[in-house]
Amino acid sequence: YSVGGAAALGVRGLPRMTADLDLVGLVDDAPAAIAALGSAGLRAATPVGTADDPESMIVFVDPATGVDVDLLVAAGDPEATVIDEAPRATVFGREAPVATLEHLLLMYLYSNEPKHLGDFASIVRQGRADLGAAERKLAEIHPEMLPDWKRRVTEAQRRPLAAPKPPPRKRRR
Repeated sequence: YSVGGAAALGVRGLPRMTADLDLVGLVDDAPAAIAALGSAGLRAATPVGTADDPESMIVFVDPATGVDVDLLVAAGDPEATVIDEAPRATVFGREAPVATLEHLLLMYLYSNEPKHLGDFASIVRQGRADLGAAERKLAEIHPEMLPDWKRRVTEAQRRPLAAPKPPPRKRRR
């Protein structure tokens, strides 16, 4: 498994407010992950599916805190690469494999959720991710996605225009 989402962004220096923890696991490991989260006292708030066919996203809730733990169950790349390569880091006081900025870019490339589009752009603009390494990895695992990658990176690198300033207020007398 690996920690992803906003918690990984925070560990990698791009904090984003969130009220959940995102975990990424592979479909073959889903039954063990579901059991481990249940043994930790979390309860499934969404259907889990079956051992042979788990749901692709399972939301667990910690009844003591109300915090959600989202388990993304993946069948392959880019998540398999993230799980294989994620370096360990401290997150919420525990050591765990945590997705790098390059990993997050690869995962966010496949999402059209507004928060993920924004996170992708923030990572690119921040300038600390190795865009070349991420692009090379994408070329290895999903070369058909390279045009989308190039478009998203180019869009992210364009700085949005500053919002227009409101007209000056008239003074009250």
